[in-house]
Parts: sequence; C-alpha cells; structure tokens
Amino acid sequence: MQGAFVRVLGAVFHLNCFRCMDCGDVVASKFFPFEGPDGKQHPLCERDFFRRLNLICAKCGMALRGSYITACNKTYHVEHFTCSICTTLFGSHDSYYEHDGDVYCHYHYSTRFATKCAGCSTAILKQFVEINRNMRDECWHPECYMINKFWNVKVVSRRPTSGTIQEEHRETAVSLKEKQFRMKQLVYRIWTVLSAFEESSAACISDVLLQVENGQYLDAVLMAEKFILHVEVLFGAIDDLEHHFASNGLEGMSHVREARMLCRKTVDLFTLLSHTQEAGARRMEMTQELLALVTGLAHYLKILIRIALIGALKLERDYDAHEPMTLFLDKIHMSAIEGANPSAKRLIKGLNGETLASSRTSNISTEGVKYGFRSLAPECAGESPFMAAPRDPSLATVPTINPPSDLCVKCNQSVEEDCVRLGTYQRWHSSCIQCVTCVKVAAVPWPMDTTSPRQDDKAKGKETNKDKWGASSKPITQRRPPANVDFFVYDADSMKDSSAFGPVPSVIYCVDHGHKSCRGGFRSVSRLEQYSYLLNVALRRLYTLLKKRGVVPAAPGQFESPMSASNGQNPNRNPGNINWLKSVPLKLSATAHLPKRSTVMESPTRKTVQTGDLQVQQPTSTPIPVQIQQRDTSGGQSQEATTQQPQPTGSQARQENRPRFSPWRLIGKKAK
Repeated sequence: MQGAFVRVLGAVFHLNCFRCMDCGDVVASKFFPFEGPDGKQHPLCERDFFRRLNLICAKCGMALRGSYITACNKTYHVEHFTCSICTTLFGSHDSYYEHDGDVYCHYHYSTRFATKCAGCSTAILKQFVEINRNMRDECWHPECYMINKFWNVKVVSRRPTSGTIQEEHRETAVSLKEKQFRMKQLVYRIWTVLSAFEESSAACISDVLLQVENGQYLDAVLMAEKFILHVEVLFGAIDDLEHHFASNGLEGMSHVREARMLCRKTVDLFTLLSHTQEAGARRMEMTQELLALVTGLAHYLKILIRIALIGALKLERDYDAHEPMTLFLDKIHMSAIEGANPSAKRLIKGLNGETLASSRTSNISTEGVKYGFRSLAPECAGESPFMAAPRDPSLATVPTINPPSDLCVKCNQSVEEDCVRLGTYQRWHSSCIQCVTCVKVAAVPWPMDTTSPRQDDKAKGKETNKDKWGASSKPITQRRPPANVDFFVYDADSMKDSSAFGPVPSVIYCVDHGHKSCRGGFRSVSRLEQYSYLLNVALRRLYTLLKKRGVVPAAPGQFESPMSASNGQNPNRNPGNINWLKSVPLKLSATAHLPKRSTVMESPTRKTVQTGDLQVQQPTSTPIPVQIQQRDTSGGQSQEATTQQPQPTGSQARQENRPRFSPWRLIGKKAK
C-alpha cells in the first residue's frame, strides 16, 4: 500500500480499487454503503444507490436528490415532469392525462388519443356512455346520449373528417379548451332545460286526469291552463326561431302539421273531459281512447321539442348564430323559474317601469315578453278567469271578453291560421283587413296561396268550419309572410259595440286614404300564436260548459279547491305517475380517462407536506465522505481518517401512491 489509499468499511483500498459494486466506477471521493447478499457493506455510486431505491428520474436518468414527483409508476424531477410531446410543465395544481404509460397535457391528449363523442364530436375526458349500434361501438357524453335518446338529435350532425395534424393546426391549447367548455355548457343546458320542460308538461297532463278522476273539475281546468301555457311557451320559442330563419332568407322548419295535431289532441281531450258529466256517462277511467289522447299529446310535444332543437342547432353550427339557441333555452327556462304560472306577469319593463315597445327588427309576436306571446300575457289578455280572489289590482283594468270568440270580426268565419288582431280578442283574416276606398287587403300574396283558402272554399260552397283542426283538409305548411298591417288604420268614430268582440271598428282604411281621426294598432298574428289563442278559447268554452252543468262553481272563489289551498301544488298527485318520461339509470364506465394528480416527495424529515394536491418528500440517505490517507514512505506513521457512518434510514424510500379517482362506467341499452 504505497501512496494515497482509503480506509473504509473495515478495509483498506487503493484509490483505483475502491469502486461501485454495480457499475465499477471509482467512488473514492464519496460513496453510499449498501448491504449486499453476503451481509457485508459494499460501496455504491450515487446513481446506482438511487436506482436500487427506484429514485431515478424517468426523463433525464439522473438521481432524485431533491423533491420529486411520482406518476404513472415512474418518478421525475419536479422540473422534468412535462408532457411527452410538448414542454408543458405540470405544477402542483395541474392535471395530466396518461396514455400507454406516458404523460400528456390536456391539449395533446384531446387531439391525439381521446375518444370523440358520437353526439358532439369533442373529446371524452370524463365519464361516458358505451353502446353498440349497427355492429359498431359508440362512446357518448352522458348528456349527449340522453339528448339523442329522448329527441334523436346529435348536437353536431357530422363527425369531423380532419385528422390530428389538421386539428392541431386549427386549434391552440387555449382555443381548444374554450371550445370544449362551451360545448359542455351547451349540451348540459340543452338537456337540463328541455328534459325539465317535458317532464313538467307530463306532470300537467297527469294532474288533469287525476283531478277529473277525483271529481275536482276546477283543479283540472287550472292544470289544463298550465299545460296550455307550456304549449304556448314552446310555440313562442319556435316562432322566434322561424323569425331568425326568415330574417336571414333561409328555409324554415317543418312544424305546422305537428303543431296542428298537438292542438287537435288537446281539444279532443277537452271534449272527452266534458262528456264525463253528461247524463248516463260513467266515471272517467283509463279507456283506450283516453290513453291514445294522452300518448298523442306526449308524442307530438316531443316531436315539436325535437324540431325546435334541430332548428336552433342548425342556426348555431351552420350560420354561426348563437343568439337563437340562447333565446330558445332562456325563454323555456324562465317559464320554469316562474313555475309555469298562467297569471304571472310576463311583459319586460324598462328602467323607468314602462313596458318595452315592440321593435320592427325582431319578432313582433314575442318582443318585450319573457316567454310565450305578447298578446296572451296577462297584462294584455287579462287575468285568468279560473283564478279565485285575491286578484292582481293592476290587471283589473285590462279589457277582457268571456268567453272569447275564434271567429273573424268581419266574415264571422273561424280564424285558424295566421291573421290580424286588434288587442287580444278582436281578430280578422288577413284578407278581411281591407281598405273601404281602394279595396287593398293586408294579406301578402305568395305563389302557393294566391287565393285565400277561406274564400275559395266559400266560393265552392264547402263548409269551412267543419273541423277546426281538420284532419281531412291539408293546410299549407309553407311559411307565409306576415300581413301588411302597418299600411292600415281604422276610423275611431266608427267603433260599434259587439257582444262577441266588444267595441270593434267598422271602417278600415289604408294609410293613403286615412284621415286625422284614424288610428293604427293592427298587429299581425303568426300561425302558432293563433293556435295558442284557440287553445285558450277551447279551455274557456270547456269551463263555461262545466259551469252550466254545475260541476264547477258559477264564480271563482265560491269554495276553495285543494290545489289553491296547497299553493298551487296538487296534493293528490304522486310523482310516480310521470315516471314514463324519466330515463332509466345507467352504469358509469370504468374505462373513463380521468386527469391524474401527481405525487411529490421530499426529505429529510420524511414528513408528508401538503402542497395543493401534491405530497412532498425527499430521500434521506446521504453519501459518506471518504477521507483519503497518504502513507508516509519515510517510515512515519500514517494519519488515519475517521470515517462517517451512513444513516441507517436510507435503504428504502417511501413510495406514495398517487390518488385515484373513482372511475365510472356508463353502459347504455343497445339502440333499437
């Protein structure tokens, strides 16, 4: 032993002979003691010592001396825990996605590996529904699946054809995240608002039947009025969508037949209810006819919701018009917030409390009203005649006609399509608004309807009022332009009292032949607005008929009904009666790709330190400095160096498992 040497581990080594047990590198400067299979202490270099403790960074291959992160069964330096594709560094509050053992950021996982939803074509990052359709597996977001299940609608009609590279060129990390967030909010709102609206409509139908069965006919009328308000709200929303289509010169939605059939089923139900109190009629039971009517109501209501949803989605995705969808959902949601109360005020007030005037650039029928149609709001049509006192004093001065008429003021024929109104209860066919001087009419000629169907039928001697919602006649479903009401006025001195309509004008002029005493005020009425008005007329006729038979009080408030005593809630209704509109529970997918949370370790105390969602710890083993001794060749005594023994706590480092989210599996029924 000549020259420099080391005395350590109970032995003496040349400097070049003191090597790592695993890799053979010289460790004369420092080493880590490690107990071998033979029970003896052996030197290890820093890298091999940390490798045996599984504390090597998976990115750079170096030892983890400071804080480190465990993720995907691997360990990383805190500064090296990045996306496998880009340089995105995951901090203490950031989430990452795992795929095939590698770590990815939200952007690259969404564009390259995430499964796309069959309903909205965005990445599925959480729970999803798995179904097999046409021998092909499909994955859906839960809300997208329920929208498709209830109304057979996909939020995005076409699957994206561009590949990963095109999507990454088109979207940035920020824009992709915003796009996914907007789609998530839209889908969630569509499902929650429309499903609640459909369920509330079903509850109204259920309550009508239950109250009639219990003999509470006044409560049945009140629930029927509430159901008609649901129909009016939906018709008003469809009318708004049609206005957007028309203002952009686009072809509208095909909804006329379904709307007519829904109204016809409703009137048929009222007719059936009126027969239950006839002489010799037995108590109402769930007959085949009644079951068919209730099923038909639910069927056509669902179809109309589907038509409106498809129209709103078409405007949003094809023409980049986001306002129609927002307005559509807002109005339906607002009616739900106010409990679908027919007596609730609906006109929107200005800052000074005045009612907002209609704007000619928007849908006049629904302008300035929270939901439904302006002409049918209590501020314009008066308070419900079925409600008992106390009444709203501000509505006491609103002129009303009870029962209202569905006939034209001029020709006394039924008005069943779009028309012209003055106030709420005075209505004319568009062709009956005619200047007495020049014979100009308000109806706008159009190619498919150059002759008024009413006048054509009258000329041929046909009976035009045989069936109000006539199944035999084929109504023209094409969208008609509104009547030119702005060009017509009436003579205020020609007002005459009428028992059916109240004071009505008998002389009408065009603006070219009018004089100073003439006044305006005519408003065009859309087809769906007229349908809603006719439903209210039919309900009030049913109420009048029931009063004549003595099954409801002659005047509201003569006795308190169970529903009014329970603040409008039906005490007899069991919520189980409407389970037929609710979805079946689904299982959640165990293969959902959830963002993982990383685990960070730190030393020397081996105490867990909470840093957000991360746990911090450091390895505790420290290297032993080796003091080199120099042998005195002149025969002198060598100076022995004291060797520092290693801490006994460094053989095993604590391994912290990263937190696991509870995965879910949604398994939908196979599509029929």
